[in-house]
This record gives sequence, structure tokens and C-alpha cells, in this order.
Amino acid sequence: MQRLSSASECIPWLVVLIIDCLAIVILNIITIVIFVKKKRQLQRRSTYLIIHLAIVDALVGVVSGPLQIEIGMSQFCPLWNNRRETISPQHLSFAFVYLFSSTSLTNLTAISLERLHATFFPFRYRCVRKWVYRAIIIVIWLIAIVREVAQIVLKGIADRAVINTYLYILFYAVSLFVICVSYILITFKVRCSRHPQFHSRSKRERKLTGTALIVSLVSLLCFLPAMIYVVCLRVSFTCFRNFHIDIAVTVLFLANSLVNPIIYALRMPGFRKCLLQLVYRVPHLSDGPANLPLRNLRRA
Repeated sequence: MQRLSSASECIPWLVVLIIDCLAIVILNIITIVIFVKKKRQLQRRSTYLIIHLAIVDALVGVVSGPLQIEIGMSQFCPLWNNRRETISPQHLSFAFVYLFSSTSLTNLTAISLERLHATFFPFRYRCVRKWVYRAIIIVIWLIAIVREVAQIVLKGIADRAVINTYLYILFYAVSLFVICVSYILITFKVRCSRHPQFHSRSKRERKLTGTALIVSLVSLLCFLPAMIYVVCLRVSFTCFRNFHIDIAVTVLFLANSLVNPIIYALRMPGFRKCLLQLVYRVPHLSDGPANLPLRNLRRA
């Protein structure tokens, strides 16, 4: 394992990682505020999973990101030593490093399946109750927690490299496969549909599906380098860990939780309008009914 003798190469990457985590937290908190408080028409059932995704991504910046910084820098840089000595903190940190990232990817998988259901069964989708989304969110967390618990339990039995290879790669590969297949089916359904619907609700759902597709594709681009890098380290005998590649992959991996608010601002006019109002503190004049001087009009 490469260990740098100077901090000159570590400090720039440390600054980049810290900025990355701060941006993740700030942008996702803004996203939560906009969806929950600023625009009532954004609080539809179809946005429940998006709001939950923003919450999970904010936790990535608060918990997972700093843990990855601490672990990565302690392995490669002489800035500080790895001080975790007891077994319990090791297990806890080992679990929380990827817990929220796994939850984020599981949430993206649930969004893709939800969009698939909305595209193929639009009438059934409109009858879905709110409790179904609460159940979906619970299942999302259960899947991520079970994966982390299995990883901790198996860590004391098998080799850590083997555990990472099978649980980490298999989990992300299956999730990304489901996402890709879902949106491929959605694309075929939309293009081959003989009965296009032009009313506002269908257009809104199609717009949201397109936004979810872009979010998933960008997430795929962020997750894929990490998967390729881990597979290369585990399979190839000529592939060795490199500090710059390792940290660059980490930055890109964390960027998955950063790009979603940017995509929402570019793709969703209502989100963009509320964001500008929040930033520039512009009052929203259309929230309340218009105050017309009817008495004066009657007298006239």
C-alpha cells in the first residue's frame, strides 16, 4: 500500500472532499425545504421518494462522507493516524461508511420501479395510497440495513476482501441492472404507445419520469468507476491501489448525492422558481387569492 511521505498531495484532496460533503449537505437541505415548505404542488405522491432521497443524500454528506475521508486519509496520508482501537467503533464506522450510499441507491431503484408502474399502469398508479410510499421507504431502509448487518457479521468469518467483492459489487450491480432495465422498458413503452395522452397530468408524470431517468443515469456514471476500481483491485494481479485514483473515485462516488438538486433545478421549473425565491427572497405573489377592489368596481 502506498503511503505518502508528504502532506502536500493530501491537503488538496482533503479540501476537495470537505467541499464535496458541505455542498452535498447544503444543496440537499435546500431541496428538502423547497419540496416540503415552498411549493404545495410539488408535494404530490410522486415526489415522496424524491424527498426521501434528498434526506438520505444529506445523511451521506453528514455521516458517510466524513467517515470515508477519515478512513482514506488515515490509510494514505500522514495527516493523522487511524485511532479506532476498539471493536465496536470499528464495526459502527464500517457500517455507516456505505449505509446511506446503499440506501440512496436502493431509493433510486425504488423510484425506477415506481416510474415503471406509473408508465405501464397509470390508472392503478393514481389509486396508490400514501401508506404504500411509507411502506416502500421502510423496505428501502430494511434492505440497506440488512446488507450492512450481513457485511459486519461476515466480516468476522470470512476475508474482508471477499466480503467487499461479493456483497458490495453484487448489491450495486443488481441495483443498477434493475434501474437500467426499468428505464429501458419505460422508453419502449413511451415511444411505442399508440394512445398518447396530452392532458396536464400525463405530461407532468412524463416530465418527472424523464427527470428520474437523468438522475439515475448520472448516478450510474458516479457509481460505475467505483465498481470497476473495486473489481480491478480484487480480480487483477496487476492493479494496485493508488492514492489519487482512490480519492478521485471517492469524490465521484460522493458526487452521486450532490448532482440530484442540480438536475432538479435544471429540469423542474417549479423547483427552479422556488429556489430563486429562496435565494433572492422574492415573495411569491401567486400563493394567495388576488385582492380585487370589487366594491369600487360595483360603485363605478
